[in-house]
Amino acid sequence: MSDDDAPLLHDLMPWSVRPLRIGRGWPMAPDAATLRDRWARLTAAPQEAERAALLQPTRARGLHSRVAQLPGHRTATTALAREEGRCPEPVEIQHGPYDRQWLIPDHRLIDAARPELWRVLDDEQVFAAEQPWLPDLEEPPLAFSALLPDGSAPAGRPGRIRPLFRQPGGRDPNLAPGLAGLLSARLAAEVTARDVLAWIAAAARTAPGGCEVPLPADPAEWSRGLALGGQLLWLHTRGARFTDPAAGRGRACRRGCRAAAAPTSGRRCPQSRQARSWSTTGSSANCGSARA
Repeated sequence: MSDDDAPLLHDLMPWSVRPLRIGRGWPMAPDAATLRDRWARLTAAPQEAERAALLQPTRARGLHSRVAQLPGHRTATTALAREEGRCPEPVEIQHGPYDRQWLIPDHRLIDAARPELWRVLDDEQVFAAEQPWLPDLEEPPLAFSALLPDGSAPAGRPGRIRPLFRQPGGRDPNLAPGLAGLLSARLAAEVTARDVLAWIAAAARTAPGGCEVPLPADPAEWSRGLALGGQLLWLHTRGARFTDPAAGRGRACRRGCRAAAAPTSGRRCPQSRQARSWSTTGSSANCGSARA
């Protein structure tokens, strides 16, 4: 296949979800303790007008909104006007391409939480978040995360989020029908969903019409792409996915741990929540931009 015939990402990974829309800034913070303090202030407000000012209502969420729980989180569903309980345990999410923040996982606080993403979030999942095409900047077309991504983009034009699997437990890969079989026949090797994602991480490139992914032409090119893509996915997920000790890619000692970037250094995993709330400009590369 020539570069001119490269398929778009949505042809290879057809299921996608729009980014989260929280609707207010305060349910997200760099550390969990701040979120608990904010929740406590909201639920301690004696007057409804004061609670409304703290909540910052929108058309989608207000003090009397009743919504279902988010998948995997047993939170109250009573109206926030009468809420007196403890803060739901904050969770770490991917904020934008490379940052991490903490979020209160309460559906009453989030205008558009995208429950379908929460439903497939587990230790097997990897999310690919499309980045906006900016003709004046050479930026990677995709960011990857093992955490739930909010899909926000620095340019203010968020793209769609594409999970690798449609079902929890690494079941039902989000791949076009017949894609893995086509590549297996072409390359004379078994091709898995994780292999396809590694190739996408290495070969994807930005284009005005969307993210393009040239398919491999020969086994040697495929092998190089898998090595580069596996490294990129390990870096993007901070050691949570695509580990390979033989290639120097160790597993993170815990989700969000700083030591994930240096698995063989002998450093102990930091225990504080503050240490798990770090951000970075990240490392990203692809074959098209030669940024490995």
